[in-house]
Amino acid sequence: MKFTNKIFMPALCLMVALLCGCSKEEDNVARAVLASTSSLTFSAQNPTEKIITVYSDAEWYMEEIPEWVTVTPATGSGTTEVTISVSENMRDGSIDNPREATVVFRGSTLSSRAEVKVSQDGDKYRDCKEYSVSDVVSLEDGTVVIVPGAYVSAVTTGGCIVTSASFDSNIYIETSENVEVGDEVYIMGTKESDTYKLSNIICDKVTVLSKGHEINHPQPVEITDKIDSYTSDKREYVTLRGVFLNNVITIEGAANSVSLVDVSGDYSNLNGHYVILKGYYSGTAAPVVRIVLESIQDDGVYEVIYFSENFEWLKPWAENSGAGQTVENDGTGEAPQIYTAKNAEGQLASEALLARGYGLEEIPGRAIYLQDCYLKFGKTDYQAGLTLPSIENVPEGTKLTLSFDWAPMVGGTRKFDPVKIIVSIVNGDKVTELEPIGHSFVDTVDKLEWLHADIVLEGVEITKDTRISIKSDGWGDNKETTGSSVYKRWFIDNIKLFQLNK
Repeated sequence: MKFTNKIFMPALCLMVALLCGCSKEEDNVARAVLASTSSLTFSAQNPTEKIITVYSDAEWYMEEIPEWVTVTPATGSGTTEVTISVSENMRDGSIDNPREATVVFRGSTLSSRAEVKVSQDGDKYRDCKEYSVSDVVSLEDGTVVIVPGAYVSAVTTGGCIVTSASFDSNIYIETSENVEVGDEVYIMGTKESDTYKLSNIICDKVTVLSKGHEINHPQPVEITDKIDSYTSDKREYVTLRGVFLNNVITIEGAANSVSLVDVSGDYSNLNGHYVILKGYYSGTAAPVVRIVLESIQDDGVYEVIYFSENFEWLKPWAENSGAGQTVENDGTGEAPQIYTAKNAEGQLASEALLARGYGLEEIPGRAIYLQDCYLKFGKTDYQAGLTLPSIENVPEGTKLTLSFDWAPMVGGTRKFDPVKIIVSIVNGDKVTELEPIGHSFVDTVDKLEWLHADIVLEGVEITKDTRISIKSDGWGDNKETTGSSVYKRWFIDNIKLFQLNK
């Protein structure tokens, strides 16, 4: 197989031009050396040789290489095809550990050298040691491990927490193996640390040895009152009390909230309830504390929720289309139209919203955009909004509150759009339009951030036929009708219709 790259010759010419003032005595040794690839990988058995191209302005030489790697020729100049081969990676008749070497083509200086990393497959578990869960936590990242006995104490959609036989040390393992709490497992993988500097095992294989073991959890650390300051360098077993909504727990008076990591069950029946949560600390990225759920207990109703939407389900569309977070980044962020943003299966975000019963309100045309788990509305001379899906089972006479987070757009000149949000409630021919909601951001001074709106709905009945719309003001205004361009761009997230029960 031949590895070439067309960008190398122009780059080489440039390097030669820059070095043209060097002495004639050095003309026979290269001052510029480039290789057509930076890495090669070979199989452990029956490895096939590979051909690369080395470019130089004069003669290059090989630095010393291990005996299992062969490079021919060992010197050259100009444009040279180089063959690299390796011997089989075997020891005592069996495949040996993976191995690596660096092939260096060098010229006259430290900067005139090209490096090619040579890797050969192998059995990384051949000489692997066995470790306990507590041992693994303190190992260096990249260490290959075998854990011969650990116990599953909590399960997520992407893996599980395993604990030691003494239940005093915990680690998260990434695995697709179907495991249950109480399983004893045999683990083969590589120890790594996540972005929160907490230990993980990236598993190659997990084997269930036995089932039905009782997990004797230690006394959990109570973190309710210190949720804004709590942190740990390990996956500590913790507990807290707060209000549950869509896998997020809020604590009254706290800046931080708790997000459950990759929850494997459906707990929507607890929305609006106080809950007592137990689980494993999994890092903090303020204002969010991450916890892997071990158990959750209903502790009474805080509010009756009839509708809630945090748009987290739009994550696959956001990731696939590169949608950003404009509010969090003070006005900067990619915002693909919902009519072009697709998930991995090819479904449009607009189709997904319509399938969930939303109405897409736009004038004079398409102007709704996708963000990373929220929505953006409007563009110059275009206004837009959203009609909520049908909401059922609201008792007659219920005093309701509609809440949501919103923000105006801020432009490149640091001017905030003079937009107001209007909520309309339609029951047949009767339309109730509520007071506009504005903002007080100061142009060129303030930073963009979310605003929270709580709207008490009094004297309004909500039935399955009611339609609640949230749109911008200035509906239909444009440069032609007003004499100047109209900017009514805005964002929305965390919509909720509820009845307080406290």
